Amino acid sequence: MPPSPWRQQVKSLVRATCPRRMLIASGPVADARICLTFDDGPHPENTARVLDVLGEQGVPATFFVIGERAARHPELVERAAREGHVVGNHTFFHREPNQTSAAALLGEVRMTRRLLAELLGRPTGLFRPPKGVVSVAKLLGLWAARQTVVLWDTNPLDYRATSAGEVRSWLRANPPRAGALVLMHDDRPFASQVLPELIQSARDRGITFTTVPCWTHGASCERGKVGGAAPDDEHSRATVSA
Repeated sequence: MPPSPWRQQVKSLVRATCPRRMLIASGPVADARICLTFDDGPHPENTARVLDVLGEQGVPATFFVIGERAARHPELVERAAREGHVVGNHTFFHREPNQTSAAALLGEVRMTRRLLAELLGRPTGLFRPPKGVVSVAKLLGLWAARQTVVLWDTNPLDYRATSAGEVRSWLRANPPRAGALVLMHDDRPFASQVLPELIQSARDRGITFTTVPCWTHGASCERGKVGGAAPDDEHSRATVSA
C-alpha cells in the first residue's frame, strides 16, 4: 500500500525543518564538498580495500558500522578512526526496520554505542537507520538518546549491483553535486573499485570531501590529510515514516 498523502507531508516537513544536529539528508550546496558514507561493514576484505583507496587518495569518509560485525572485526573499526575517518552507529543486528519496534531499535543503538566507545575511547552520536527507514516514534527516541540521524540524497545502488560497471555507469550519469551525502556499502566489493574515478570526477569539478560531523556539529574539518585524528561527534531513497 502506498504511503498516504499526510504521511508524505509529515516526512517532508520533518526533513525540511529539523536542524542538521538532529536529522541530516544532505549538506549545504554552497559548501562545495561532498560526504562519502559507507554502510554495513566492517567486512574483512572489502572494508580494508575501501580504506586503502581512501588513504591513497587522502579522502575522509564516514562509516556506519553494524555492531555485530564491528565486534568480529574491531581492528577495522580502530583502523578507520586511526586513519582519520568518522565511525557511526548502524544498529547491532541490522534487522528489518518495519519488523523492529522503537524499543528494540534503541536497545541495539545502545549496544553498538557501548561497543564503539570501548573500541574508540569515545561514544558516537551519529546514527543511520537500516535502509534509511525510521518512524516518528523512533526519531523521538533517537533524539532523546542524543543521536543525530543521518540519511542521504545520493544512492548509486551498489548494494544491489552485479558489477562495478553498473555502479560506475550510474555515477557517470549522476555525478554527486556539491553538498551531496553519498551512500555506499563497504560490505560489497564494488565501492573500492569505483572510488578512484568518483573521487577524480569530483575533484575535476572543484569538489572536495568532508565528513558528516562537519555539517551536523560544525566539527573542525581542517584535517589536511587522512590519517589524523577523526573529529569527535557528540535502500533506495531514505524515508521517514509516520
